Formats: sequence, structure tokens, C-alpha cells
Amino acid sequence: MDFDKKLRQQLQQESKQLEQKMDQQPGLFEMLGQAYSSKMKVWMYLVGAVALLLSALMLWSGYQFFFVTTDAGLAHKLHFGVLLLLSTMVQIALKMWGFHEMNRQSLLREIKRLQLMTERLGDRDQADGV
Repeated sequence: MDFDKKLRQQLQQESKQLEQKMDQQPGLFEMLGQAYSSKMKVWMYLVGAVALLLSALMLWSGYQFFFVTTDAGLAHKLHFGVLLLLSTMVQIALKMWGFHEMNRQSLLREIKRLQLMTERLGDRDQADGV
């Protein structure tokens, strides 16, 4: 049996095992925890702090835009409306970066798993003399 067939069989067995383990896959909070403990943890904490500050800025500018009436008129409302939109857009971008980092960690874990599986199959083939 050549290496490709053995690899295919091994991958089919692994996929069956993975289907059984799908309930054991990490959820959102576990993946977030892994992202906060990765090499990028300083950046994750920094992004979290900036996102928290942006949330406060969004609440304040939203309140100023929708509920406060002043004599400043339209220019005042326009200022806080633009501030609200910009802070919302930056908040969205930061959240997307965080989720992309979580996805990157998950992909790295899967790549490492496949590397180990391929290495084991190669070692097994060498031991069999194939």
C-alpha cells in the first residue's frame, strides 16, 4: 500500500473520530481564552482596552447626538453624529481583528495536528520498510 492510500485511510479514520469529538470542540469563550493566551496576548488586551474606551465614547456621543438639545444647533449635532459613526466603525474593525485572531489560532492548531499525523504516518511507513 502506498503512502497516499495510507494517508487517505488515516484521514478517513481521523474524520470519523473528529465527528465524534465535535461536541468536545472549544466554544467561543474557550477560543477567546486561547487567543488571550497566545503570542498576541498583549495586542489582544490592548485591543480589548481600546474597544472598552470606544464603547464609552460611543455611549457618550450617542447620548449627545440624540438627546441633548443646545443652542449650538446643527454643527453640534453633526460633530457628535460623526464621532458616533467613526467610533462605531473602529469598534467593528477591532472586533473583527479579534475574531480573525481567534480563527488564526484555530487554524494553527489544525495545521499542527495534520503535521503530526503526517509525520506519524511517515515514521510508520519507514518502520514498515515501504
